[in-house]
Amino acid sequence: MSRPLGRDVGLFLAGAALFGASLALARRPGVDPVEEAIFRTANDAPDALTVPVRSVMQMGTFGTVPVVSAVARLAGKPRLAAALGVGGTAAWVLAKQAKVLGGRPRPEGVLMNVCTREKIDGDLGWVSGHTAVATSIAVTAWHATPRWAHPFLAAGTVTTAFGRMFVGAHLPLDLVGGAGLGMMVSAVARRFLRD
Repeated sequence: MSRPLGRDVGLFLAGAALFGASLALARRPGVDPVEEAIFRTANDAPDALTVPVRSVMQMGTFGTVPVVSAVARLAGKPRLAAALGVGGTAAWVLAKQAKVLGGRPRPEGVLMNVCTREKIDGDLGWVSGHTAVATSIAVTAWHATPRWAHPFLAAGTVTTAFGRMFVGAHLPLDLVGGAGLGMMVSAVARRFLRD
């Protein structure tokens, strides 16, 4: 039996709202004081968090996509494997393409005294590809995994988003846009799944 279409349409529309609203706000000149305060809280966190945060943040890398897809395939869930592979890849590629829409620089390009904790590729911040991929993986896997796994999926996604600010790569609106993109991609990818 296939998944109810209404749930995935709702997920897609919620993601589109986050994506669109964050784009409109990110295109405004400057950085809103509230957004800067959120960024500073994460970016100024103690260096002792570097190893654990960067370890979990790997959930949002493109290299994680074939790994989680292969694990799902080995677990005897070929439809989940396909959804994770297609969704994760689409999230990564679309995030790269969407950056030109926002046109907003990385934090160092708009703020002073940013602590950069890793080499950051590219000069555009909105949207976060890491957050898009992590969100896509978590949302796609949610209904196909046992309940005990849900806190880990949620924590991985939130830690990935926090980590992108912690390392100095993204501002909060970049993360909101990435999460929205990941939700839209997941809504489509989940059509591969059965209940």
